[in-house]
Amino acid sequence: MRVLMTGVSSGIGAGIAISLLKQGWSITGIDAKQPQAPTIEYHCLDLSNLQLLAEFLDEHQNEYDALINCAGIREICNPCDLSLDEWTRVMNVNVGACFVLAQSVIKKAIKSQKKLSIVNIASISGLQAEQDRAAYITSKFGLIGLTKQLAFQFGQQGIRTNAIAPGVIETPLTQDYFKDEAHAAKIRRSTPVGYWGQVEHLLPLVDLCLNNTYMNGAVLVCDGGWTTGKEI
Repeated sequence: MRVLMTGVSSGIGAGIAISLLKQGWSITGIDAKQPQAPTIEYHCLDLSNLQLLAEFLDEHQNEYDALINCAGIREICNPCDLSLDEWTRVMNVNVGACFVLAQSVIKKAIKSQKKLSIVNIASISGLQAEQDRAAYITSKFGLIGLTKQLAFQFGQQGIRTNAIAPGVIETPLTQDYFKDEAHAAKIRRSTPVGYWGQVEHLLPLVDLCLNNTYMNGAVLVCDGGWTTGKEI
């Protein structure tokens, strides 16, 4: 089984890649940095450059059993201070590249009448607003919308698309959250289970999306209860 993945170099993507390698998957990875696992067929690409990505996919003729979109970036600033360049970069990486990749693998799957599973790593930030993250929030809402559209459009052709919406997961991207004890305590209070997540919490959901042939268009929330409510 062969999977095309983005964001394989660190965090959630690296954890998923290592898990799939142990299960015998062959991985083609696209990222700006070298992945940890040497057995990944690695291609260095800037996912914010959608034209370059499209040209790469036109030349890259491999067919896949799955596509997993893990790459993501964010901004933290007041929306009034957000530059158009940064808005475009976040949107391109977080949702634009996912569309370009999905379009390519779907076309090939339809042509060869091959079943395909697409898994988008979204976020609970695609379900609610947060402070100072206008582009990031918008992109994750958009990724969930793309998930629904592709699932609706191509499900009858054996092409399933699902999303996973993690809450606060400890990764290199979020590690600063936990260095400040006051901020870490706030995260614990906001999470009904009382602690933040690890990449390992997401791995069974990836397997479920890949293997459950009746799951299509789902958004699997894994957030310790973060989105269930808040203190008044």
